Amino acid sequence: MTTKENQRTSLAVPPTDLCGDPKDSGEFLWDMAWDCRERQIGAFWLVSRGVKGYLLVATDRIKGIECPDLVSGAYAANNYWQVAHDRAYDWFGQQKWGVVGLGVNAAQHRSHEQLHLHMSGVRPGVKTALDTAYQAGQIAKDVKNWPTNLTTVVGEDQGGNPQARSYRVVHVDSFKTLNLFKALHDSVVVPRNEKMAAQTMTVIEAGANSSGGFYLLNSWDGLPHPPTTPPGIGVCDSLLLCK
Repeated sequence: MTTKENQRTSLAVPPTDLCGDPKDSGEFLWDMAWDCRERQIGAFWLVSRGVKGYLLVATDRIKGIECPDLVSGAYAANNYWQVAHDRAYDWFGQQKWGVVGLGVNAAQHRSHEQLHLHMSGVRPGVKTALDTAYQAGQIAKDVKNWPTNLTTVVGEDQGGNPQARSYRVVHVDSFKTLNLFKALHDSVVVPRNEKMAAQTMTVIEAGANSSGGFYLLNSWDGLPHPPTTPPGIGVCDSLLLCK
């Protein structure tokens, strides 16, 4: 399908500053999503190769995590996270990723202005640290308690050096019927009077496969934390092998 602006005016959802305008052009992932043949069969996603791992890209005009239609609007029923998890297993399991992780970056840290979830392996030591914290009772088991405790997890910075950061973590058995954007918004962002645009969210398997549930990790650059713990972070790259 063409990317001409006059053919981008027929989409059902009106544009907003936080979601973007279907007539937008010049954004690589959005132009690719618009042209993708998947749109012709009504799919709401496509998968693209990333620097390392893959990206699940929305095929509707959604800038990123801050779009309110992901929470309670036109796209709230689209379970991008579950699709990304399923595709990571069905298509890329032969690459022996090990532990599968998914993530979305805060608005100020992302490289593209079109919603995309990173799909990749998890950096060594991350899952072990989460398992240890979970066994010690330091990780919430109900999304209502998601922001209660902070967990320190050591990932890597862009130079490959160890990087300790603080995260709000909750364990869930499944997210097949759970809108993770809405869960983050309702259980963390609104009660803490924060901004969705500032948040990063990462999903990491808690078992050998989905039977062990998942850890949902949230953080942001301005995350309040005690002076004895490390600061927050606005990217998922520290935990995932996506760059």
